[in-house]
Amino acid sequence: MSKERLALYDAQCALCQRTKKAVTKLDWLNQFKWVSLQEYEKMDQPLSFRAIDLRRELHLLVQTDKGVKVLKGFRSIRHIFLFMPSTFVFGLICYIPGVSLIGDPVYKWVAKRRHHFFKSQCDSDSCTI
Repeated sequence: MSKERLALYDAQCALCQRTKKAVTKLDWLNQFKWVSLQEYEKMDQPLSFRAIDLRRELHLLVQTDKGVKVLKGFRSIRHIFLFMPSTFVFGLICYIPGVSLIGDPVYKWVAKRRHHFFKSQCDSDSCTI
């Protein structure tokens, strides 16, 4: 049984748009479906999230035999790396015990400062979260 992997990204965020574009190019096996969180919030879904949380970090919904597993931030990125041939080895490295002690803070640091990196490309308040 193949697992559905739904990535929720902020369509109003330049960093999120670039992440989606890069992953889509590398996703040769079409492992991930991307839905903007703005679109997801309008849908009648069994899982709901706080709007602020969706805008803070990438959410990845992975269908398992036991239901839907929600991965956020660095954990979603390392899962994505693991399922793409070109980033598989890096994905494995990200699962080494202790790597998340570095990966989580780095992800949060970049996400929190994304408005500094993409200031000229942010045409909404989305990047200021």
